[in-house]
Amino acid sequence: MRGACVAAALAGLLAPALPARASASDASSSLTLTSITPVVDATGASSGSATIRGRLTNDGSTTLENPAVSVLLGEAEMTREGIDDWAKGEQRAAGETLDRDVAARRLAPGQSTGFTLEVDGADLLPGRSWGAVPISVQSPEDAVHTFLGIHRAKEYEPLKMLWGVPVTLPPLNQLWTSPGERRTRAWREAAGPGSDLARLAASGPRPGDVRLVDPLLLPEAVPGADSGVPRAERELRADLAEALDARLDPRRTIVLPEADADVAAATQSDAARTLVRPRVTGAQRAADDLGARADVAWPADDLVSEDRADALEALYGRQPAVVVPRTALTDDAFTPHAFQSTSSGTPLLVSDPELSTVAGDLQDPGDAVLATQRLVADSASILGDLPGTARTILVVPPRSSRPDPRAYRSVREAVASIPWTARGDITDESEEQASEPLEIPDTLDDVPTPQLTETRARRLVADVVTRRSVATVRADGPRWQSEVAASQLQLTSARWRSGPWHFRTLATRLHAEVERTGQEVRVASGEVNFFADTGRLQVTVENTSDVELKDLHVRLRPGSPILRIDDEPEPVVVAARSRRTVTVQASALAPGRVPIVVEVTDPQGRVIGEPAELRVRVSPTGGWIYWGVALVALASVAFGTWRTVRRRPTPAAPADPEDS
Repeated sequence: MRGACVAAALAGLLAPALPARASASDASSSLTLTSITPVVDATGASSGSATIRGRLTNDGSTTLENPAVSVLLGEAEMTREGIDDWAKGEQRAAGETLDRDVAARRLAPGQSTGFTLEVDGADLLPGRSWGAVPISVQSPEDAVHTFLGIHRAKEYEPLKMLWGVPVTLPPLNQLWTSPGERRTRAWREAAGPGSDLARLAASGPRPGDVRLVDPLLLPEAVPGADSGVPRAERELRADLAEALDARLDPRRTIVLPEADADVAAATQSDAARTLVRPRVTGAQRAADDLGARADVAWPADDLVSEDRADALEALYGRQPAVVVPRTALTDDAFTPHAFQSTSSGTPLLVSDPELSTVAGDLQDPGDAVLATQRLVADSASILGDLPGTARTILVVPPRSSRPDPRAYRSVREAVASIPWTARGDITDESEEQASEPLEIPDTLDDVPTPQLTETRARRLVADVVTRRSVATVRADGPRWQSEVAASQLQLTSARWRSGPWHFRTLATRLHAEVERTGQEVRVASGEVNFFADTGRLQVTVENTSDVELKDLHVRLRPGSPILRIDDEPEPVVVAARSRRTVTVQASALAPGRVPIVVEVTDPQGRVIGEPAELRVRVSPTGGWIYWGVALVALASVAFGTWRTVRRRPTPAAPADPEDS
């Protein structure tokens, strides 16, 4: 060995000069782990081994000479907190080196090369039947912290893993903008081929999964040809719905309220409850048709209390099971059985927050490698609390996350590679372990503000009323109402908590949409003279929209009893971008000025648009006018006669006798 080193040294002296070794200022490399044996199988005569593969990349500006990668034992407490701290750390470890690999002789800037490390199971937890250890895979400039498991004997009850898989839409307002190419493009990206939703639909649930499904993604909710939705979008949504339906397993499906409505907001606001209640009812109908469950509430703020449980019971019409993380119940790191109940009888589905966060952080298929090793470590720690007790652990990605489906699926399937874990089942709820009921707060003091606040919910309720009213007078009412209603419904969703700007954008657009028709109906106002006992008033109604308006009722309300409206005009139709004159019969009872409020309403009497005001100068005639007219006529005749007589010529005088 010493001779080889001397030979190598002499060869180095005689060889041509090579590029200088990277200095600390310009040397940089990064590690990517591509595969790890999750748990070393040491159940046989052999101690077993784990293989770690990855790539080393030169991120610096100079060539790296003989770059090496090592795997070392780390120093971390294998508690839940210690596991989390180690996984997030980046410091290089100084423990025992388990293996080392020189990845390449030279690694130029920008280049990468693979490496392989082998870890002997004998070096992991000697004397222990099973468990996990922290390790650091590191180069001179980078370190990746992860874990390795070791299994020598089965001395435990396997930990059942139950995985919640949300099947919901992303919080994008573009999905619900006016139908067109922009909206179709948004649907193609969110639910078309290659999208996360398409991958979920294509894979279907596996044992251990429980899907949390928005029923508006299923075939019954696909818009029809008369909905106004472009054909391309309808076909795209139909393909997704059919794929979901084809692989749907009712035993592993929980149907969420339509649009994944925010049930937590509904417990905080009467107006929100008015909006969310129909969404819950719709989910219950869909679940009955599928044979699935709709008796599970998943609060977006992950909170529960006695008064909220009561409010949810009123909302669902029965007591639903409430999905909450362990941290909503206790600060203790101990993860209880997933199926629990409160002292008042409210069923709970308790999730593990640490593993749920790991699942939510999966943004790329490559993330599954480290996430799987995190599952190895966390599950070993959880099992260590009560190794002889059968338990089910629930993992549900946080509301604000959208894990990559491929990565999340890989982690879920890794359960088969971890000897002390097994696949759970949502039906195990009937086998709830005997334990003391959990205590929850009587009320919640500090609740995050939802997007669907009381004020916003009230405006949305008003907009729904306006939409229904306007639809009765628009020539395209059924199609228009279907389009707007589908988008208004989405404003109840819990998904907007992670997309507040998108919520505000959509809410503002839809409010303007339902108000627009009223703004495009105008009634002419101004001064009018009414010189009669009875007569007609004329009102001009203008439609500045591009849609014909029908069944418009014109109502006049005089502000004084001296003018009476004798009958209401017939409903009118006003063509697009045109005006229509409406004639109303009225009677004057006394002279004076009368303001008249003119309203245009739908057939049910709801006002559409802003009322206008006519200012009428009333001068009734009455019976005396005829005598006055006769007297004036007689006076005119008399005056004419007098003038005629006055202008008659005078006769000539007789001749003077003297002149004759």
